[in-house]
Amino acid sequence: MSMNKFMHPRNIYRQPPDFQDLVRQYPELNEVVTVDLNGRLKLDYKNKTALQLLSRCLLKRDFGIDIEIPPDKLIPTLPLRLNYVLWLEDFETAFRLKLDKKELRGLDIGCGASCIYPLLCVSRSKHCWKMVGLEQAVDSVRYARANVERNGLTGCIEIVQQNRNESTVLRDFFESRSNDKFDFCMCNPPFYDDDGMERQNRTGRRKEASNASSGSREELHVEGGEVGFVKKIIEESLELKEHVNIYTSMIGHKRNFEEILRILKGHCITNVTTTRFCQGNTTRWGVAWSFSKTFILSQVPDQFEQKTISKKLLGKPLEGRILTVNETVSMEDAQSRLMQVLSTLDLQIQPLDGSGVDTWVLIALENTWSHQRRRRREGQRKLSPGSENHHNKRREEKESTCGTPSKRPKTDNCNTEPVVRAAFRLIQKPNDGYYFTLSYLGGSAGKDALNQILQYVKNALKKVDQ
Repeated sequence: MSMNKFMHPRNIYRQPPDFQDLVRQYPELNEVVTVDLNGRLKLDYKNKTALQLLSRCLLKRDFGIDIEIPPDKLIPTLPLRLNYVLWLEDFETAFRLKLDKKELRGLDIGCGASCIYPLLCVSRSKHCWKMVGLEQAVDSVRYARANVERNGLTGCIEIVQQNRNESTVLRDFFESRSNDKFDFCMCNPPFYDDDGMERQNRTGRRKEASNASSGSREELHVEGGEVGFVKKIIEESLELKEHVNIYTSMIGHKRNFEEILRILKGHCITNVTTTRFCQGNTTRWGVAWSFSKTFILSQVPDQFEQKTISKKLLGKPLEGRILTVNETVSMEDAQSRLMQVLSTLDLQIQPLDGSGVDTWVLIALENTWSHQRRRRREGQRKLSPGSENHHNKRREEKESTCGTPSKRPKTDNCNTEPVVRAAFRLIQKPNDGYYFTLSYLGGSAGKDALNQILQYVKNALKKVDQ
């Protein structure tokens, strides 16, 4: 089944290219196209020469980019690469005010001979993104630099030769350039482990790839495979922290994607977001993480997720009346009061684009709505001079002053799975009131959490009105 409908909405390749029009613009394509019985032009995607020529022509037509791709190197598939770049643009859009600068700096880990990602990033941003491409293979570095020069972008793109003997992915680079900082890094790691074996899919029923395989061994194989490679980036990011605002990588296999999420969770990295890159019959996964308190990644809309959420919204949601027609003067006032209550729960809230009506997605990383009264009483007891907690606190302070380490309970904040994810709306029913509707999307607390949140909102609004 074609996944084109799940491609990023700004991807210009959601519709296949018109080969007849393309051949008119680039007659050299006549050498690799055939005519079917209906008189339509077709391209043999199993032919590496055809794929290479198609990529070059599309890059010229759609982005004004002219590249040379050596015959033994990876041929970049544009829809997939563009999906990744568009995802990075979504980060820029979400955090534009916080970035507070016109130029972004990006780091491409393993830019390859084509240098496709830096070229696309700079071209689409109209030279407002500055890129550094890291590459180990000497011949790939030579071709990448030639492609940058061919397009007159030496002022925007720098290609850095990495030592083949380097045991790190990023650490050695930053040791030599300790003052360098980047807004993001990106990576399309080698898929396969360096044991000469390509991993089989779990069912054995996956369709054979529709495109011809391309790429040198060093582009496709690495010790530990893509899990080992990305794991190394994660571990080095724990040292580098905010040398890079947002770390990102593409993942080629779902089981590896799930393993990467477990690794992030194991390192207690909680500022994480994910997406899918869909095109043709292919799905890839994207993962991003950050150590910055400024860039909360869950605030970035996931274009793939928003399409799947729209389907879930078709089911019957949980709903409850939170305000009567006599308790508010307008939908705007009701919405303002609802958002004010939700803001007390420390939720991540973002609008759901393309739903047709005002819909939001809420994400809760912890349960902040249950047992509010009991929590307030516990807080008051801790502050009471006669309470046991008060004496314990004084004893801890005294021990700390005397040099004796105080014992504090350990807390486990190492959880990347939200407690609950839900889509919600505010609906007005004439002559009745305003209803808060919730559709469960996921989370460890299950659907019961929606009932608790709904009840919390009702109680909170009732107290305000009283």
